[in-house]
Amino acid sequence: MMERSVRGFELAMWAIWLGALWFMAILVAPGLFKWLARADAGLVAGRLFVMLSWYSVGATVLLALLSNAGSALRADFKLNLALVLVLAVAVVELAWMHPHMNALRASMGQLTGEGLLEAQARFKQMHMTSSVLYSVKMIGALVWGLRRYGVKAQH
Repeated sequence: MMERSVRGFELAMWAIWLGALWFMAILVAPGLFKWLARADAGLVAGRLFVMLSWYSVGATVLLALLSNAGSALRADFKLNLALVLVLAVAVVELAWMHPHMNALRASMGQLTGEGLLEAQARFKQMHMTSSVLYSVKMIGALVWGLRRYGVKAQH
């Protein structure tokens, strides 16, 4: 009975986390840029992505603990590896990506001419890298949960 409760909590935790990741990417971020001034939308989106990175760190650690706690329901090596990949992406986002993008965004307000163009080009490149990392995190979380809860590809 206890393992069933743990598995139910684990499933709910995964579903909420996955939903938050995809909801942010598909609806929230595009909506912010549609309805707010670009600078304001970027500031709000940046803060929300930082919050989701912290949430991803907590979710991956908690899911790793839960999915390895029960003897009969223990996750296999590949599943644990998927969570480690997602955790690594979230840590890279928090330790490197978000701080550098925020500093670059702040500096662009004080630059003009060639310096501004260079900063904008660097920001665009970092934004593309950030999008790839976020996609890896979303897909990694999706694949982890599908494999964990028994959804397998048909051959």
